[in-house]
Amino acid sequence: MFTNGAIIKATETSLIVALIATVLSTLLGVLYVLAIDHMSRAGSELATALINASMLIPEIVLGVATMAFIRLIGMAPGYVPLVLAHTTFCIPFVVMPIRARLQTLDRACFEAAEDLGAPGFTTVTRVTLPLLTPGVISGALMAFVVSMDDFMISNFLTTAGTTTLPIYIFSLIRKGVNPSINVVATLLLLLAIVITVTSTVLTNRKSK
Repeated sequence: MFTNGAIIKATETSLIVALIATVLSTLLGVLYVLAIDHMSRAGSELATALINASMLIPEIVLGVATMAFIRLIGMAPGYVPLVLAHTTFCIPFVVMPIRARLQTLDRACFEAAEDLGAPGFTTVTRVTLPLLTPGVISGALMAFVVSMDDFMISNFLTTAGTTTLPIYIFSLIRKGVNPSINVVATLLLLLAIVITVTSTVLTNRKSK
């Protein structure tokens, strides 16, 4: 399996897309949570409802919508549309743990920073973000797993040179089950389990 150039190429593509999508979705997710925290109660509830509602959108709808959009603006399928679609899909999975972490924090920490004269930016970088680290790590790991395992969105946006691992596995299954499929599927499952357990352990350890 490890000498199969097609599998290696598909794995590299999935890793590149997943890593970039993870970084972008994590940055946007953190900014989204911080923005929600400074909104009025009505605005915060609306923003939270919107991000929760986005998780109810079927992947096939997001895939078709993204494909239609890139055709509308004249962009060809490839890495850029794939990364943008994965990033959009992963943002809610990043927001949830960060938002949950923020709600458990003692507001006295922020009030103390303000009383000591810390500017808003300093409070965010020196107080808020360090306290949110467990949630950020958990969200980033979740985004990585979601992106690596995605099939539906990638199916609409991949090209011959940007085939992701799930798409390649599906193409092999159509030709008949072989040992390579079992090995790759097992490795993906183990990766998801390891990342999930690691995320849980880090979150529990740093939240104590």
